[in-house]
Amino acid sequence: MKLLGPLRTELWRISTKLLAFTLPSLVVVTLLATWAVYERSATSFEQKMTARAKSIHAQIMADREYYASVVVPRILELGGTLASQYHEVRGGLPLPATFVREASNIITTQHGGYTAQLISPWAINKNQGLKDQFHREAFAALALNPDKHFFRIDTVEGRALVRVLMSDIASAESCVDCHNAHPDSPKHDFKLHDLMGGLEVIIPIDQYVQESREDLLMTVGGGLGVFLLLVGIIATGTRRVVARPLSQLASRMRSFADTQDDPLSSSASSKVPSDEVSALAATYDKMQAVIAEQRQALQAANQQLADQVTDLKAANHELEAFSYSVSHDLRAPLRSMDGFSKILTEEYAGVMPEEATHYFQRVRENAQKMDHLVSALLELSRVGRQAVAMQMVEPRQLVEEVLEELDGERNGRRVDIAVGMLPSCRADRILLKQVYMNLISNALKFTRTREVAKITVGCRSENGSSTYFVQDNGVGFDMQYVGKLFGAFQRLHRVEEFDGTGVGLATVKRIILRHGGDVFAESEVSKGTTIYFTLTRRR
Repeated sequence: MKLLGPLRTELWRISTKLLAFTLPSLVVVTLLATWAVYERSATSFEQKMTARAKSIHAQIMADREYYASVVVPRILELGGTLASQYHEVRGGLPLPATFVREASNIITTQHGGYTAQLISPWAINKNQGLKDQFHREAFAALALNPDKHFFRIDTVEGRALVRVLMSDIASAESCVDCHNAHPDSPKHDFKLHDLMGGLEVIIPIDQYVQESREDLLMTVGGGLGVFLLLVGIIATGTRRVVARPLSQLASRMRSFADTQDDPLSSSASSKVPSDEVSALAATYDKMQAVIAEQRQALQAANQQLADQVTDLKAANHELEAFSYSVSHDLRAPLRSMDGFSKILTEEYAGVMPEEATHYFQRVRENAQKMDHLVSALLELSRVGRQAVAMQMVEPRQLVEEVLEELDGERNGRRVDIAVGMLPSCRADRILLKQVYMNLISNALKFTRTREVAKITVGCRSENGSSTYFVQDNGVGFDMQYVGKLFGAFQRLHRVEEFDGTGVGLATVKRIILRHGGDVFAESEVSKGTTIYFTLTRRR
């Protein structure tokens, strides 16, 4: 079983599997390509050999045509004699067939081993008759298609030969008459343009066979080289493009899943498969289980948080109701204290000691102060309960209304107020006006000690969002106390210096938070303060 272990496909890596699947296709493609190249070479070789044979055939037949149509008639006019054995006849000349045979022998010598001979089923010379199966098959084919040729590669006496047989058509009357009149001719009814025989050209191809073998070996070697190159490309490409990224992804997913798992359970986890895809699938399943557990934990946490939010909302609602009730119930006693103290000081002014009058005046002042605090607390509670009606608002119009209402605060003072570009926004018009009312009121209040008060109302754009601000050159404050600035009843200056309830900026913060924005401040002692706010969360 150990020996068969490497053959188990589940243990293979993805690159090995891909190679196993693609190798048969590559082998088939390589063999087909090699066979196509070989067939192309064989076809080219046949065409080359046929062209050479036709060249020899054309030369011999041209010589015979000239001999039969020009030389032979002239010889006969002069009383000459034509004979196949013309050497034995005084003044004899060769027959056209004999001329062709001897011309073929000369051409054979000139072409380095090529053989050319006339063959005919009706040969006068029996040595020129059909000698083998090739001749019989060739003449059967030529009888049907005289314009064609018959080609074959044979092995004779251990030598590889190309044999090409082409038609010998009667093209001269002298040849037809000679054959028909010859006593040894087996056929005496030849006509002009009849098939009388054929010219066989035999070409030794030992050298060409060797070259073909070498070409075949080179083709096979080239195909093998291409095959190995494709295998290398597929293996390398699969490892770099598929296997390595999959392995890295699986490793990262496994690291994520392991960090979310209990250390003891991760150490006891099963062995990671060697196949990258299987490893990725296993890791994905593990990570999916971890995500499912985390989703359940998150849903439980969300439910717990929702319950806490519900409880908090209920508590806030109760607290606001209680604050409103207490604040409302406190105003009646406070006003009674102020009213009765006023009656006593006015009706008994002549009989009441001066010290008593002073005390009653102190009672009135503190009652009025307490009434202002209660009113501010009621306003803060109202802001927390009031529904936010979002609409498109022009902040500049709100600022102009606020400045008109606070015009009395500027009487007898030099106050320079600059209002810059204030882009339109979505907000609750009433609440946003309250924001500007509180901020501009504070700016007017904390610039009372300045000979010339300078207040700027503007906006700046940051990362595609608008940040509105109110800036003054007032007394400022130390930035280490900025955390107390927006708390209810938190004061950074003494009451003797600047009056107020200490809830103005707390109201501003609550309004801005209800709009989903932020509010923050920058200040420097004796140089002034800038309060910024946005109507969306800062990025």
